[in-house]
Amino acid sequence: MTGIPSRPGLIEEYAKTTGAVLGGGDGFDVHPDVSGIYGAWQGPVFVLTHHPEDAQPATGVTFPRVLSA
Repeated sequence: MTGIPSRPGLIEEYAKTTGAVLGGGDGFDVHPDVSGIYGAWQGPVFVLTHHPEDAQPATGVTFPRVLSA
């Protein structure tokens, strides 16, 4: 979230008020280290995938199974 013009304090406000991040398996495969990807934000990350058993475990990351209809 750096390098994007915004009002002063907006990034810090988002970092303080965001409870969790929901992502997809494709993005996690490209950036599996979530420790610094969101800047000042820290918290739980949920990565949706059809095959959580294939996901590389990571601290603070939960892999709920996505069920197809």
